Amino acid sequence: MSKAEPDRAEQLARRRQQLVQRSGRLRVHVADQLQVVQPAFVWADRLQDAWIWLRANPLVVAGGVLAVAVWRPRRSLGLALRLWSGWKLLQRARSVGSTASRLL
Repeated sequence: MSKAEPDRAEQLARRRQQLVQRSGRLRVHVADQLQVVQPAFVWADRLQDAWIWLRANPLVVAGGVLAVAVWRPRRSLGLALRLWSGWKLLQRARSVGSTASRLL
């Protein structure tokens, strides 16, 4: 065994220790930075939970829509027409986008 081999092993051990320490500091830094966006993640989780609940309970949703339609028929019709128009506009935009992407 030559003198260079233990030196090399020591260098690698020091380098590994430095990298482990740096990794720990970076982990703490990322965790601190994520605290800023944590409220957005909380809201996203709530929206996802609500969406899951709505998909699992379609009769409750349909009953709510029916109740609003009976209670405020004119307002419900206006909202329904706006939603339908928005849906058609979205479909047209997607169609134009897919046509444009095929041309490029």
